[in-house]
Amino acid sequence: MKKYSNYYCTAKDRLVTGELFSVYFDNERIVAKTKVNDDEDMYRFYKSNDYHSHQLKPKSFIEYVYFLSRKIMMFFKYRIIYSKSKEANLLDYGCGNGNFIKYLSNKSLKVTGIEKSLSSQKVCRSKGLSVFSSVKQLGDAKFDVITLWHVLEHVINPQNCLRTLSDFLTKDGLFIVAVPNIQSADSQVFKEEWAGLDVPRHLWHFTPKGLISLLKKEKFILHKKHPLILDAYYISLLSAKRKKIPFPWVVSFIIGTASNLMAFFTGNYSSSVYVFKKAG
Repeated sequence: MKKYSNYYCTAKDRLVTGELFSVYFDNERIVAKTKVNDDEDMYRFYKSNDYHSHQLKPKSFIEYVYFLSRKIMMFFKYRIIYSKSKEANLLDYGCGNGNFIKYLSNKSLKVTGIEKSLSSQKVCRSKGLSVFSSVKQLGDAKFDVITLWHVLEHVINPQNCLRTLSDFLTKDGLFIVAVPNIQSADSQVFKEEWAGLDVPRHLWHFTPKGLISLLKKEKFILHKKHPLILDAYYISLLSAKRKKIPFPWVVSFIIGTASNLMAFFTGNYSSSVYVFKKAG
């Protein structure tokens, strides 16, 4: 943790263990890191039926909201890809239960997924999807688009991950990366209770500058940035419930709206989709 020495906050794992984890910024304060032991078994923090990315059916009203917003975002994500590459051969890294790549396959796109969870792989294959547990199984395949939807913040070494994936991109291929923004207004309101932290599953916490800088090191430049407007409301709702704030729906609407309005001027949306292409 020598490079990441600027203390930001200490947050609780609200999903599985209830353990506390501290978050530290780097010297430039553009990327933060969750402090975990080097020998930690990270898989134990994902063992919950309430982990939204791997849920098959909603069980509560707030989960119905999540599933509805996810359907809306699928169309939004598809339009981003379609506008860049109408006949894309796409790899979705960290595809979960395959909902998004199934949506794309129904749009006649050629799709492949990478997912480490064995149970999620099984779900994907039940949908007739081509899914692997590692990029090593891809052979010499090439893809026009590689997507990481709220995945990069989970990987142990984001730079190595991007470097490895870039070998599978075509010459004019695109990286499409979505991450939460630790610099957003809603994150500053809720601080350690901000649901976007999601410690310790989120090992990394990016600012827009931090993510762009990371991709630049791998010779990628930002082509386009798209705000995820709904995220400010959903994350604020989860955060308000964590803080046990009265009337959380009202509070989350106010904070989400304020965060989006401020981001219109600052660019610091609660989370965004970044489209990168190879430099030069």
